[in-house]
Amino acid sequence: MKDTYRERIKEEQKKLSPSQVFFSEGYRKLFRDLANEVAGEKLEQLLLYQSTEDGLAGWNDGKRIGINIGNLITGSFLELEQKSDSLIGILGHECGHARFTDSVLRKVYVQNMLAGVWYPDTPEPENEDEEKALNEMDTCLAGKNPVVVPLLTECASYISNLLNDVYIEEKMCSLFPGSIKKGILINRRRNVEWIPQLKELLEGNSDPVSVFLKVLVQYALRGYANSWNMESCEMLDTLNEVKQFVDLSVTADSDLIRYQATNQILLKMWKYFRNLLEELKQECQEPEENEEEPPQEEEPSEAEMPQEERSEQEPPEVDESQEKPSQKEPPQEEPAEEKSAEEKSAGEENSTEEDRKEASQGEGKSVGEDEEEEESPTEETESKGEAEPVKERNTSGDNNREASKQTGDEESPKSSEEENKSETVSEKASSEEKSKEAVGGKEGPKDFSSDSSDEDLPTDTSGDSGDEAKTGKQTEELTEEQLKKMEAAMGEYLKELTEDLPKFIQESEVDETALPELDNATVVQVSKENKEEREGADEKSDLILQKILLDLVSETVDQDMGIEAQTRLQEELDGMEFEAAHDMVKKEVLYKNTFTETEKSWLSAYEASARKVEKRLRTRLLPILENQKERTERRMYLGKKLDMRAIADPGGAVYKRTFPGKKTDAVVCVLVDNSGSMIGHRIEAAKVAALTLYDFCRKAGIPILVYGHHTDGYDHRDPSEEIVYFHSYAEFEEDRNDRLRIITMENDGSNRDGAALLFMANKLLKRPEKQKLLFLISDGLPNATRYFGSYATADLKKIKEKLGKKGILFQAAAIGWDKEAIRKIYGNAYLDISSLEQLPIRLTKQLAKLLRRVN
Repeated sequence: MKDTYRERIKEEQKKLSPSQVFFSEGYRKLFRDLANEVAGEKLEQLLLYQSTEDGLAGWNDGKRIGINIGNLITGSFLELEQKSDSLIGILGHECGHARFTDSVLRKVYVQNMLAGVWYPDTPEPENEDEEKALNEMDTCLAGKNPVVVPLLTECASYISNLLNDVYIEEKMCSLFPGSIKKGILINRRRNVEWIPQLKELLEGNSDPVSVFLKVLVQYALRGYANSWNMESCEMLDTLNEVKQFVDLSVTADSDLIRYQATNQILLKMWKYFRNLLEELKQECQEPEENEEEPPQEEEPSEAEMPQEERSEQEPPEVDESQEKPSQKEPPQEEPAEEKSAEEKSAGEENSTEEDRKEASQGEGKSVGEDEEEEESPTEETESKGEAEPVKERNTSGDNNREASKQTGDEESPKSSEEENKSETVSEKASSEEKSKEAVGGKEGPKDFSSDSSDEDLPTDTSGDSGDEAKTGKQTEELTEEQLKKMEAAMGEYLKELTEDLPKFIQESEVDETALPELDNATVVQVSKENKEEREGADEKSDLILQKILLDLVSETVDQDMGIEAQTRLQEELDGMEFEAAHDMVKKEVLYKNTFTETEKSWLSAYEASARKVEKRLRTRLLPILENQKERTERRMYLGKKLDMRAIADPGGAVYKRTFPGKKTDAVVCVLVDNSGSMIGHRIEAAKVAALTLYDFCRKAGIPILVYGHHTDGYDHRDPSEEIVYFHSYAEFEEDRNDRLRIITMENDGSNRDGAALLFMANKLLKRPEKQKLLFLISDGLPNATRYFGSYATADLKKIKEKLGKKGILFQAAAIGWDKEAIRKIYGNAYLDISSLEQLPIRLTKQLAKLLRRVN
């Protein structure tokens, strides 16, 4: 029966949906206790909701924590136990943010990055290449490059979130090593499993920024990168360089250390950012080049043209040959002066594309000449629009100007154009510098909620002239339209990057406007009272979950099994034959298998009363119980088995002998009168007596059957209209609800004892045990439709004799005012219970006496 029940429970638990479990009252209480234990004093509310659209697993806004039951991580697990562990891990993660994350300082870091300022300090380069990279990054940040600053800010936000998440998870795991740690680790493993191997990332993704961030996530969460099928590569070398910063961030208690580590990682990643910027620049320049090339590509070659067409095209060819040198050679002096005048009046923004192109070509030639003389690697980077160290850039510009002077050329339109542009850029730089100083200093919002002094702020040592020159070259390389295209392309790239990166690294806190729809959220109010009673939820959550799952399905299983048992017992009753006096009446079996919480709370009081009776009868019951057990005699002089405990006995008593337990070959049935007269103390005493006999027989391994009986209580004219109810409180096979059924027996109607005794006799006679004992607890004579008085008395005497003949030992306990009449009916089977308090004791004594007689 137990195995069947467990199997049924497991089958029903498999049918439970996550919403049924995680929105249940028991699970809400578990989450409330866990949050109250691990979140600290800030938390006021816990919100449980289900959404598959917002992509959030959990969030907090300072006073509230939201847990999304339908998040992707939790949904990836198959078993409810694993889903629960995942949700508890998310709860622990968000509670960790509530305890340890400084959201104000995080806003300071992001705002400074947007303002082009390193916070809390400039990263320290470790070699010459990193010094050049830092100069390039400083130039972009100081100029608030609209393409580079958003890229650095987005990556810095992601990396700082990652380092902060790992830090708070490590703290929570050390503080709460139970279910919180288990849940955090199971979520980590699943997140890492979703990130492909490094070789697969490199083969399927051409973006090194995305690849490196994923590899960084792997190392931060698990302590290694999934690169088992690769010996080495440049990406792993970079990861080895940043490992020291990640390891430091995991253990450091200061958020400033994590932000500084983020800056160091950004510096190591600049080579990937540079390649990305070059690709975006090329993409933005290609459309303009394609606009000029199509007319030349559409013209057919002279060999392909027919003879007639070639003859017709001869005069235009002569004109084109005269015009082509003007397109390839530098512009003449007069057009250059006209264009220079226009630029001076309209500014750099109104310059034509042709002028820019000519200026760019001229500058490219100068750079090429410098490369041959000085072997400088600046041509490629300048052509692609990369930021370079300011000093080298200025030197290159000076060399270009000196080279032009040495050739003896006069001042070209290009040089005058550069001077105009330099003046324009200088004016812009000075205006930006003034605006920065008006906001909060040259470095932007560095001092916002910061304890660092002004002396610690990073300063630009390259000089204003260098910034102006660099900005001027970038302006020459990209038109205003191309720059806008590049900004738009960077925006699209950042969106794709956000979608491509693991989703679980997100902001720890969200604004009110960013919260998902919470209309249907289940609110769990966190109370700070009785905190001692809720301590230990972290360690006991697994057991609590099992109880929650059991409670959710047990009622359904109990109800279904109760219906099945009642149907089976009714079929058994319908197949029995009764004597004429009881054959015509209707008979029904009732089997209660669902109980309220109030009824369950009664059980402890009845069990305490039963234990008192057992304690008083210990000397009588203990020999019977001990006789059922296997016992071993030790230190024997003769035997077949050695007693290793006495192997060194000098007397030679080194043997032992095992005696099997003597099983009591008996079966017991208890029949309780549940008629309306069994009220008050009578029914209570009958409950305690039945429960005491039940517990004793179960401990002794004796099968026991407990039933109650009564009629419908109506005054029928015909016995065929009457219904006799048989309440099954405990069958021979033990059931988890037997005790609950016994203590919840109720009184109603009248009693037809003859029908009930015949029913119990039929069940006992089907048992294989030799000794069959039947106990009746009643408070009076039968009183049913046409079954009372002398007729009923004669019928009971007849049934009693019949029971004796069939080997059933019968005992009747009388507890009412009809004791004398009952004694006349049952004779030597009569037990006089003068006091209701003595009923459990007298019955148990009588049972022990009969069992000793059997043995």
